[in-house]
Amino acid sequence: MQTARLTITGMDHEGCADLLNDLLQAVDGVETVCVSLARSDATLKFDESVASHERLLNAVQQAGFIGEMAQ
Repeated sequence: MQTARLTITGMDHEGCADLLNDLLQAVDGVETVCVSLARSDATLKFDESVASHERLLNAVQQAGFIGEMAQ
């Protein structure tokens, strides 16, 4: 399992955070998701052999937000 933090741009209310949480949780290989509106980020624990960073970022884009891997 790997842990990643994504910086998210475009969330402006809790509904956005809830939507993003649900979409990331639906990605195969994702075990846990914590989306924070206050920090504009998402922390995920996932199986890197099933879910790639690219796949996670694509889910963020499909939700209408801009995401990037945080350092």
